Amino acid sequence: MSLRVLGDEILHLDQGTHMWIQITRFGIDAGQDDWSLLGALIASPGYAHDYASPFDPDEGAPPGGVHGRWRREAIHSGLFAPCPPQEALALLHTWADDQAWTEPRYRQPPRVRERLDSVLTVLQAGPVYRLNNPGADAEHEYGFVTGSLGFHELVVIDRASGCLHLVVASDD
Repeated sequence: MSLRVLGDEILHLDQGTHMWIQITRFGIDAGQDDWSLLGALIASPGYAHDYASPFDPDEGAPPGGVHGRWRREAIHSGLFAPCPPQEALALLHTWADDQAWTEPRYRQPPRVRERLDSVLTVLQAGPVYRLNNPGADAEHEYGFVTGSLGFHELVVIDRASGCLHLVVASDD
């Protein structure tokens, strides 16, 4: 089973940070169990995004089979763990604000935080799963291009709207 991309949006954080959060929505059969949906997500052409190149999910998966920093073959549903929505939100806020290169009291500007909070309401829409990133040995040849400040992937299964929301927070 493969999931179809319904749409996506990207939120760029403060200027000069090169940090962003992308939410991609996939259509689901709400009757499927969570683990089947996670497996279907990984198998979907729309999951084959390296987040370093332009990507059109309607054109199919590019050769090489990658997702983010990793070879796609290294990612499986067993790498996803349930994550309480509040923990997911805290993870993303910490990632957005607490970087080694920032001053200790740095915070994203209010306009960015407002957009961040509005986009992340999706974390309340259903069960949340966090990808435990594969190790460095699973990185593809140019995987280092994204995620130098972190690569955080969350999946929200929103049965009420028939969507699976893939939330990726990273940098380039």
